[in-house]
Amino acid sequence: RFGLIVSKKHGNAIKRNRRKRLLREAIRLHRHECPAGLDVVLIPRVGQQPTYEQDSKSLVQLMKKLTSKLANRNES
Repeated sequence: RFGLIVSKKHGNAIKRNRRKRLLREAIRLHRHECPAGLDVVLIPRVGQQPTYEQDSKSLVQLMKKLTSKLANRNES
């Protein structure tokens, strides 16, 4: 399961909703790369204008990092 938190620091409601839509689409397309049985809360950082490519690339990197940490934890 995924949760999204986009604070008011990202701008008005239109900008926040756009950011959430981009993140939801990235999650939808890369859900198969995520470890099963986890609850993940995503809180994007405030910065430059978000693009789908940036969000998608970031999500894939985070999921790979999470998967490797879980694998190392299970080996111990």
